[in-house]
Amino acid sequence: MTNLDKQITQTLKKVAEELDQPNFVMPDQVVAYKRKRSRLLGTLVLTASIGCVLLLTISVNPTFAAYVKSLFDDSHKELQYAVQKGFSQKVNASVTDRGYTLEIEEILADPMRIMAVYSIKDQQKNFIHPDKLQISNVEVTDLKGNVIKETKMYGVELQENYGYLTLKKPGETEEQKLVLHFEGNQIDSVEGNWALKIPFDLEKTSKASKVLPIDKTYTTPQGLQIKLNSIMHSPTAARVEYETKWTEEAKKRLVQESKQVKGKVDSAVPIVRSNDFKLNFHVENEKGEKVKDLTWELGTLHSNRSYGFAPLSPDHQYMLVLDSLEKTEPYELGASFEPKQLAEKPVRVDKDGKTIEIMSVTFDEPLNEASPKNEKHATILLEAYLKDISYINIADTILMDDSTDKIINRFGWTIKDEKGKIYNVTGGDFKMIGKDEQGRNHIRIKLQSNEMKELPQKLSLTSELAKKSYDLDWKVPLPMPKEDK
Repeated sequence: MTNLDKQITQTLKKVAEELDQPNFVMPDQVVAYKRKRSRLLGTLVLTASIGCVLLLTISVNPTFAAYVKSLFDDSHKELQYAVQKGFSQKVNASVTDRGYTLEIEEILADPMRIMAVYSIKDQQKNFIHPDKLQISNVEVTDLKGNVIKETKMYGVELQENYGYLTLKKPGETEEQKLVLHFEGNQIDSVEGNWALKIPFDLEKTSKASKVLPIDKTYTTPQGLQIKLNSIMHSPTAARVEYETKWTEEAKKRLVQESKQVKGKVDSAVPIVRSNDFKLNFHVENEKGEKVKDLTWELGTLHSNRSYGFAPLSPDHQYMLVLDSLEKTEPYELGASFEPKQLAEKPVRVDKDGKTIEIMSVTFDEPLNEASPKNEKHATILLEAYLKDISYINIADTILMDDSTDKIINRFGWTIKDEKGKIYNVTGGDFKMIGKDEQGRNHIRIKLQSNEMKELPQKLSLTSELAKKSYDLDWKVPLPMPKEDK
């Protein structure tokens, strides 16, 4: 038993004595797990010590209260309801290798998402920033070891002492008892093996989750049909399930848009794909106040989509509001210029209500981590003023003809010199600055290429596709579950 376990035991015994329960015993469980590494390394047996803490719904002394305080409370305000209702599961499972200890301290899981809090400490028990951990594998399985594929996608939020791992909903299985597999292979510059298997239970949160029908439909002016099917209310979030499909007229327009793109391909495989769009929602209460959204869409499978947001209070009424549709379309931008002349005056092109200014071409450090670091990168800085454009691809996405290995289309930006040589875009930066006096989006773009070793006499810069945003305003009341009496 560790010093921390002893301290907790003493505290709990004191509480038990106050409750006239002197025979309270501190649960102490040690669970051994086997994990296969490479064949050369054989089998490694890891031991995870799991300290189970009894959560008492009474007033206790400050030491005990501070320990059971959830690590979700301060950093994730939208989870306070779930924590207060006791849905968070204390874990305190750890593994030590190479002098570093990886610990998963708490899990909050429901049919919507799985969140786990982890920390790293050195031999002196000092916290190591969680960004020092290189995560090698994250997945969830049932008790038989079957992987829940939906949970292979995950995100990590890093704070000073703790990392918050979030996995997608475990919707592929009806099993209530699952296992989180969390593995790291490097901390800072030290390679090692840190692997934990953490059992957790969805039974309590599943019973607290409700699915209610909506059954509302809407067709946007662009021809996208949207059908809202249902909403799930869970302890950690709410999620609207909906379907989308294009009208027959809109499908024909998509094919025509594909043909407009330079370097045409077979229209049977449109470049402007039918699923290459995004719907932007928000939720507001009866006062019209916006409810804090989650930062990512909870799931998309072909025409079936999900939109997730913060849990909703039973004390209010809510509306789901469709703000806009973002859709990839042919959108030509271009300019020709002499790089050495930019120091005297930027090149400005005005066409069809669009303005593009080429400000400079310099040789700088790479903007993107994946770019080679051992040399300077040619950097083109441009300012664009465009109506309703939310994003322009930076790096090239290239379509190849498999039979000839020739490029048959190129998305994003193309940089070409006077001799016809193309310099691939290897990195860059895209920033929305604001609106100009004409209401156009002011966009600052940096394009980098490590293939350009010296300034050509002339350059041309062209782009063929962009995401266009269409404002919408469709509001639908969201049904709320009735409270159990």
